[in-house]
Amino acid sequence: MLGPQYPLLFLSTTFEPDTAFMLDEGKWFVSSSYTLLNTYVFSTNSAKAKDSSASASTFKSIDSDGYSVYMDGELDRRFLKLHYGFSEDIEFQFTYRDFRFFPGTLDSSIESFHETLNIDNQGRDNTDQDLLEIYIHDNETGENVFIITESSSSFIQESMTLGMKVSMRETATEAISFSLSTNFADYHIERDINEATSDSDLAEHKNFNDYNLTLRYSSLFDSYSIHAAFSLSFVEESLLAKSPEIIYYFFLGGNWHFSENWDYILQVLEYSSPFPKDKSTIHEDIREISTGLRWYFFDNAVMEIGLTENQSQGPQNIDIAFFSNLMIYL
Repeated sequence: MLGPQYPLLFLSTTFEPDTAFMLDEGKWFVSSSYTLLNTYVFSTNSAKAKDSSASASTFKSIDSDGYSVYMDGELDRRFLKLHYGFSEDIEFQFTYRDFRFFPGTLDSSIESFHETLNIDNQGRDNTDQDLLEIYIHDNETGENVFIITESSSSFIQESMTLGMKVSMRETATEAISFSLSTNFADYHIERDINEATSDSDLAEHKNFNDYNLTLRYSSLFDSYSIHAAFSLSFVEESLLAKSPEIIYYFFLGGNWHFSENWDYILQVLEYSSPFPKDKSTIHEDIREISTGLRWYFFDNAVMEIGLTENQSQGPQNIDIAFFSNLMIYL
């Protein structure tokens, strides 16, 4: 149940994978999640692309009215999800998230991992390790419009989401459902996290200023299940000034129940870029692949561990994320 990992998307209501099957009336689903994300990506006109000793905040002027990016750092995210079966056809959902940005601690391990697999480190091994430097540059104005360089020792509230899932069809082996969700209490991430501005006008977009619509399909077989979804997020003014107002998502996932207490999980999530169309690759779709194991340690409780890796390449991608989930049905 991992949604998009690219940090800029956290400014809006995002798609989150879920089964299309409904909870039984009066039943609860509780999930607690933790994700550690490491990223090191940059646009080709970043000064760092040519000179590892250059300032991360410096970008060369190019003929473009879009954005350029330099991102180096890590991000912790924690989720608490509560789903409640209100009736046979309606399920209410609530999600609380908090997060913290901090200098990378996995840089040396990732460099070694890439070298072992003969994967290019893309200059990662030529720059200083364990830094937090995130810059989004407006090519038209020549200004950095989004900056994060200050780490946080404690977790800060990211956002909360209210959602409702409605059954459209459900049998013993397959289901189709539709859901609507929207963020609130995301004041900090929409305004205070950005060191480049203190524009108080953004406070007007604090609650329920964007929403997500998702159509889901699930099918059950003897030892495995398949889940698919198509989703649209209407983000309006939550992202950058020239960002698209609609982000689309395609999802395909499955799990193989290969023993009494273990599942193998695999999912592919593709979503459109939060950056406008540009001559570079920054506007191209993002594709993330997640894989892991699920352990059934009680009849109604499971633990998941795994990782997410970007399959697409470009400054609008992450590098790698590690996740763990504890899920309980009551």
